[in-house]
Amino acid sequence: MRDLFFKLFEESHFDTGIKVTPMSIPHVVYLVLITGAIVGGYFLLRKATKERKVAVMKILIVLVAVSYISDFFVHEFVYASYDEATGALLSGGGLNMDKLPFHICTLLCPLGLFAQFNKYGKKIFEPVVMLASLAPLMYIFVPASIGDAEPWCYQAVQTMFYHGVLLAWGILNISLGLVEPNIKKCYKSAIMLVCITLWAKLGNILLEHNWFFLEEDAFYIGLVENNILPKWSLMLINPIVFFSAVLALYGICHLVRWIKGKCNSKKNIEEKKDIKELVNV
Repeated sequence: MRDLFFKLFEESHFDTGIKVTPMSIPHVVYLVLITGAIVGGYFLLRKATKERKVAVMKILIVLVAVSYISDFFVHEFVYASYDEATGALLSGGGLNMDKLPFHICTLLCPLGLFAQFNKYGKKIFEPVVMLASLAPLMYIFVPASIGDAEPWCYQAVQTMFYHGVLLAWGILNISLGLVEPNIKKCYKSAIMLVCITLWAKLGNILLEHNWFFLEEDAFYIGLVENNILPKWSLMLINPIVFFSAVLALYGICHLVRWIKGKCNSKKNIEEKKDIKELVNV
């Protein structure tokens, strides 16, 4: 049974050499699938009742949680080591430390559950949704931890599924009107990013890892190692970059709302004009 699981969860079933690298064909296919699912979900739900929309959002965040939690049970098989020459199994993978909830994407799983299902979570619902609309989007466009897995293997599918569903949960909450972003509340996102930064730093200190890329830059090009940037500066740069993205998203939401309001106003004026003309006739 153990050998079967190593076979099921290995990163390459057919030794094709195909990987999910940025802007490769498999990556573009994943982008199309995720984008299509989100757009399709919006058009299917845009005229639904609020209760139905909320029910679907609950299902999505539960799927995120199931994908995240269940993944820990198969790390032993997914991240196993094999002899490069013979392909023989050397050792099990054990726990993948990178999947612990110290990265912003992995931390958004418990935060999303709390915001969606707990009455006190409503206070942080907007900033969690805003970050869920951005953090997985950044990852999906630059997938960094899939490694050498073939695009149809568990490691690639689970990683893209997790980030894709989390992204869908964030974007659909906004686009379906369940969250109406108000830039006056952007300070909540700033506070949350500060807390996430401190939480990740604590994890890095205690467990000697690189969560939220506070020890080395996100692209691992050696900005800290080569003394181009002091390590402490990443504690400022990373949350500032994310907060800038949050402000941009607020701007887009307000712009869309303004354009929509203008269109509705013009439509109402035209309808009133048509009614007036009919009355005069």
